[in-house]
Amino acid sequence: MKKSISLLSLFFLLYFTSYSQNEIAGIHINTGIPSGDFQEEVGSIIFPSISVSGLFKIPKTPIFLGGELGYSRYGTAMTRSNNIINGTDQSFRIRRNNNAVYLSGVVRVMPETPFWVRPFVEGQFGGIHAYTRSRVRENRISEPLSSGTEIADWALIYQVGGGLMIPLDKSKETFIELRVNYVHTSNMNILTKRDATYNDQGNVTLSSRNTAFQLIQPSIAVKFAL
Repeated sequence: MKKSISLLSLFFLLYFTSYSQNEIAGIHINTGIPSGDFQEEVGSIIFPSISVSGLFKIPKTPIFLGGELGYSRYGTAMTRSNNIINGTDQSFRIRRNNNAVYLSGVVRVMPETPFWVRPFVEGQFGGIHAYTRSRVRENRISEPLSSGTEIADWALIYQVGGGLMIPLDKSKETFIELRVNYVHTSNMNILTKRDATYNDQGNVTLSSRNTAFQLIQPSIAVKFAL
């Protein structure tokens, strides 16, 4: 079901940005700040992300429909171990990255106003995939000796929020967008950089946690009218 929702969101994104007559597209830089019970569980981890979006306006209404696709890396950690290959004391770098990708459909209400700026409210619904990958290298620039996904899960994602679009030119074809969304997901299994521990022999223990993302997500974007 979660994969079906993600595919449906992708369909909305491709369809609406391909066939509309009043389109807006852009790229966002987002910062996710944990809140509520999630903040108590993971602490002060920041969830930075980058996303792209496309919207089209339903004629004769203030309603825009579209989609947003984003990627986040919410923690990375590196350790060294000489227990990778038996019989050698060589130290190897182990890099572990915690990632997430999400795809959601967007409904935005953004009426025309007599003011220079354009306020809006929006809601999003879709799917998110969180996964942790590790790579083992001899040094920073060498090819990985091994790599793989250690944990991965899917969940539903919901967002609601609003902001302002500020034109940068008189033709109102280029905008700076300021937005704040509240992000919530259903529960999924994840790792943070604090959830991988090593003993004296260099053996790793991964302690995954089952939790829901709860984030306050301010963002800034550059938007273009197409």
